[in-house]
Amino acid sequence: MLGLLSLPTWFVHFASLIEWAMAIYFIYAIGQKLNNIWLKRMPWVMLPYMLSGVCAIWYHFTYDTVGWLSDAQSYLTFLGSACFGVWGYFFLRSAKPKLFKRGGMTERV
Repeated sequence: MLGLLSLPTWFVHFASLIEWAMAIYFIYAIGQKLNNIWLKRMPWVMLPYMLSGVCAIWYHFTYDTVGWLSDAQSYLTFLGSACFGVWGYFFLRSAKPKLFKRGGMTERV
């Protein structure tokens, strides 16, 4: 059952998945409570990272013999990073204060 990893390493793998699941749940709950669409969308952006962790655990369960799981983990990590980048861009764009020119000076509305 332990495969090629030590017990503490398995613990870290599973703890990481549990941590991501809890973070996804709590961020969505906070987004609902605050009625913030961007916090409600963030858990969807986090899913590729969590699936990447599932691939890593599954890969180690198979004694590192199923090579496509390692590839899937890499692609899911890349997809998660790209998704977070896009999400961050739109989040910051929506949070930018509206500015207008008045007398040659920029003031916040």
